[in-house]
Amino acid sequence: MRGNLAQSKADSIIIDVNGIGYEVGVHGRTLSLLPGTGSPLTLFTFLQVLDNDLKLFGFLNTEELELFKTLITISGLGARTALNILSILKPEEFYQTVISADEKRLLTIPGIGKKTAQRLVFELKDKVGKGQDMVITAVEDGAMIEELLEALEALGYQRSEVFPLIMNMKSQGELAERLEDSIKRVLRHKALQMKK
Repeated sequence: MRGNLAQSKADSIIIDVNGIGYEVGVHGRTLSLLPGTGSPLTLFTFLQVLDNDLKLFGFLNTEELELFKTLITISGLGARTALNILSILKPEEFYQTVISADEKRLLTIPGIGKKTAQRLVFELKDKVGKGQDMVITAVEDGAMIEELLEALEALGYQRSEVFPLIMNMKSQGELAERLEDSIKRVLRHKALQMKK
């Protein structure tokens, strides 16, 4: 959607498209990044069709739009909570949080209780996909992590199987500087997991 910013509210904006004002729901971080009233604005939008209502939601980039669409597919998680998540965490931060099963961080988001945090981790942990690539790009030593993943794939492991473990080890400072040593450490951790 392309138009001019006509008005900003607490959790939505009015965007003027050829003389017609559309109300679009946005999250807090988007509000803080908006240009001044009257300025041109482009938003990636999602139209939610409810029984008796149509709601538009807007995002400044496609990564946020894709994450929003993923979040609202989770049972019990509505558009408002999805916007709260995006207001607090950028997409790569959210994927990092889910991949490392950091429920405490999820609990700091308004509208997310313990059960919802557990559901988010459980339902999304294996759907790493694009989110995994975003996390690799966003973290330090991204190239080394990519090499480590490729080496473990060559040994027969699935990316989705070892990626959460690698990110967890990285956050704990348990990866080595040399690739060979990191491979050994990951394999040791996998062996310990198998014994449990």
